[in-house]
Amino acid sequence: MSLRPRAHGGAASPLPIEPDTPMAHYTDRMDSLLGGGSDEKLRAASLAHVHEHAAVGEKRGGGAGARVLSLLGVRRGRGRFGLSQRAWLALTVVVGFVLFTKLIMTNDTHTHHTHDPTFIIPRDYLNNSATDRAPFDFCPVFGPGDAIAARRGQFELLRSRLHLGTGNRVQRVLRKAMSGMPITISVLGGSVTACQGAGDDLVAPECYPHRFYDWWNTVFPHPNNELTNGAVKRTDSAYFAYCSSHHLPDRTDLVILEFDTVDPNDQDWLGHFELLVRSILLRKEQPAVIILGHFSPEVQAQNGFAGPELLHNAVAQFYDVPHITTKGVMYETYLEQPQRTLVSLYTDSELANKEGHDLIADVLISYIMSQICEGWSTLLGHSYNVPSMDSISGESIGGTPVLFGGAGLRQNQVPGQSKEDGATEAEMSVTADPGLSVPPMRLNSRPGELEKFRESEPFCVAASDLVNPLPSSIFLGSGWHAYHPSKNSISEHHHYWYADQPTSRLRVPLRIGAGDVGIYYLQGPASKGFGTARCWVDDNVEGARKLDGTANVEEPIATLTMIDRFVSRGSHFVECVLDGELGGPATPFKILGM
Repeated sequence: MSLRPRAHGGAASPLPIEPDTPMAHYTDRMDSLLGGGSDEKLRAASLAHVHEHAAVGEKRGGGAGARVLSLLGVRRGRGRFGLSQRAWLALTVVVGFVLFTKLIMTNDTHTHHTHDPTFIIPRDYLNNSATDRAPFDFCPVFGPGDAIAARRGQFELLRSRLHLGTGNRVQRVLRKAMSGMPITISVLGGSVTACQGAGDDLVAPECYPHRFYDWWNTVFPHPNNELTNGAVKRTDSAYFAYCSSHHLPDRTDLVILEFDTVDPNDQDWLGHFELLVRSILLRKEQPAVIILGHFSPEVQAQNGFAGPELLHNAVAQFYDVPHITTKGVMYETYLEQPQRTLVSLYTDSELANKEGHDLIADVLISYIMSQICEGWSTLLGHSYNVPSMDSISGESIGGTPVLFGGAGLRQNQVPGQSKEDGATEAEMSVTADPGLSVPPMRLNSRPGELEKFRESEPFCVAASDLVNPLPSSIFLGSGWHAYHPSKNSISEHHHYWYADQPTSRLRVPLRIGAGDVGIYYLQGPASKGFGTARCWVDDNVEGARKLDGTANVEEPIATLTMIDRFVSRGSHFVECVLDGELGGPATPFKILGM
C-alpha cells in the first residue's frame, strides 16, 4: 500500500508516516478541538479501531472482497483499508442511482392515461364564434345596439316571456319577410287592443298594434305590408273562438291574441281560448300565433298572481305557441308602488294609456327581435337555437322548397300556395313541415276518447258580420231586430239582435262541425230589466236551454252559454224564443251571435 506524506506547518523535522485513512485526514482538527496538543493515546486507539474493522473485513470477504475493494479504490496496507475522495464520490453516485431507479420503478395501483400533446387543442368558450355581423342593428339582443333592453332592462324582458316553444311558425314568417315578401299582421283582443283609452281608434298611432307595425316596417319595409285590427271592446275569447273568421282577413301571416285580462279565470274559458288558438292554427295558410298579455291591476286584485294568463299558458304549451306578457316586467313594481304605476301607465285599473301601450309594444318588439337574431344566426349556420326549415345554400328539409330557391318554386312564391295564387300542382303538394302540425286531440282529451275525436270547424253567425249579414227575411214578422251602433258611439259598441216582446221567435241556420252549439249574448244588472230566452237546436224543444239576461254585474257584459253538444255534423238551425206572456211587459234580450 502506497502512503503519501502530509505537510504540516511548524518544525521542519520529518514526521512519522501515517496511513491515508479518513481519520488520518482530520487528526489535526481533532487535536485543535481537544486543546491543540498531540494525544498519542487517542491516536493509537483510533488506529486500533480501524485495524480491527479491516481484519474483520479480511476474514469475511476473503480474496473476492479484496478485489472488489480494489476496484472501488480501497487500498490495503498493513491490515488497514480506506476510501479516497474519488471512491466516496463514486459510491454516492451508485447509491443515489439505485435509490432513484427504485423510486421511479415503484408499482402504482392507479392507472395514468397520457395524451399526446400534439393533439390537445385549447377551446376558447368565451370567444368561439367567428360569425358574420347580422344586418340588424339590434343583434345580438341585450347588446349595445338593443335600445329596448337599455330602456326596459334585460331581466325584466326575459321575465316577460312565459313560454317560447320552438318558435317554428314565427321563424317561418320571419324567413318570408327576410326574402323581401309582404307580411300581413292581424291582432285580436278586447278593449286594450281596441285602443280604448289610447286614441279610441283601432288604428290609433298611440296604440300598441300601430307602434309594432311601424317598427316592423323599419326592419322589413314593403309597400304591401298590412295590419288588421279585429278587436272588439269588452269582448273575450269565447266570442272569437267561434267568430274569429269575421275579424281576420282571408289570408294572414301573423295573428296576435290579447286576452289575458279580458277572459275570466274560469275553466270553461280555458276551452274557449283553446278553440280560438286551434281554429287559427288550422287555417289553410297556417299563420303564426303569438299570445300577448297585458297586466291589469283589477285582475290582480281579483286573482293575485295566478290570473287567467296561467290558463292561457297551458294552451300555449300544448299548441307550441309563444306567450309573452307585460306582467313579468312590472308586477313587482306595481306591488311596491301601486299608485305611481297606475298614474304612469293606466287610464283606469284595467286600460293602458299611451305609455302603457308603449310598454306592450316594447315587450312584443323585443321578442320579435330575439327571434330575428336567432333565425339569422341559424340561417348562416352559426347557431341552432331555433328550428331551421331551410338554409341559405338552397337545401331543403322534408322535400319542402326553400324561400331562397329550389326546384319547383318560382320567384316571390312560398310553399303551400293555392291554385288561385298561380301555384303549380307540385307547389301545392309539398310535404308539410312537422313543426306546423296541430295535435290531433284537445287539451282535455283522454286516451279512450281519441278514436271518437272530431276536429273543430268553428262556424259563426254574428250580428257584427256586416259583410254577410243575416237576410232581412229572417227577421220579418219574428219580433226580432238587428242593432248596429254608430261609428263614433261611446256608450254602445256591440252589434246584436234583440227582441222585447214575449214569444218573439228567431230561427237562424247554422253549419255544425265538432258538435258544440252556443249562444253569445249580453247580461246586465237587474236595474236594466233584461229578460230571459229559451234556445234549442232543430226540433229538440225539450232540451231547450234557458238563458238569463240578468246577472250580478255593474254594467252589461257578454257571455257564452252552450245549449247543446254532440250535434251531428252538417246543416242545422237554432231557434230562440223570448220568455213571457203575450202582451206582457217588455223585457229585452240581446244576442250577439250563435
